[in-house]
Amino acid sequence: MRLSSGGLGSMLESSEALIKSITMLFLIVDPLGNAPIFYAVTARMRRARRRRVIVESVAAATIILLAFSLVGDAILAYFGLRVADFRVAGGIILLLYGVAGVMGFTEAGKLEVEDESTIAIVPLATPLLAGPGAIATVLYIKAVYGLQYAIISTLVVASLTLIILLLGGQLLRLLGRSGAVALARIISFLLAAIAVAMIREGLEEYLAARRIG
Repeated sequence: MRLSSGGLGSMLESSEALIKSITMLFLIVDPLGNAPIFYAVTARMRRARRRRVIVESVAAATIILLAFSLVGDAILAYFGLRVADFRVAGGIILLLYGVAGVMGFTEAGKLEVEDESTIAIVPLATPLLAGPGAIATVLYIKAVYGLQYAIISTLVVASLTLIILLLGGQLLRLLGRSGAVALARIISFLLAAIAVAMIREGLEEYLAARRIG
């Protein structure tokens, strides 16, 4: 069976969109940068308790992001927003996160744990994993690529995040403190670059709409 050039092109385009979606969400959720934070916050817990907290936090974050991916269209319609609006707004939010990460000012670094019974939900699931940046990214993915991409990218990133966080202790020992900091800076820089591209695409869409109008 031979694929037509149009069919092959469509498959490549779909694959590229999925890769972009997963990459964007992975960078903003930042499991590699958050792994040392999770390990530090749960350091006093027994191994079984720590693993349970990590699983619960990833599950809660996944539910939050999936919920926003499902109601994203309703939010856009209710507020009269266009895709270009989300491109620019989402890009600005991600840019702020990226710049803050490069400068070493992260939301994770300000966490204060008061109650171990709720730690899996707040602050680990949200705002650490499913924070404003991740929510904006999921809504952006749905608006630009479609619901299936938002759902698949959320599930893939959630799976990768769970694996990475469960291996947080080993990762921290392997990288060392300096290595973990360097990796977080690199991820933040990539996030900032993607954010600039999102803003540029939104502005280009605005200009194109004005020329057509």
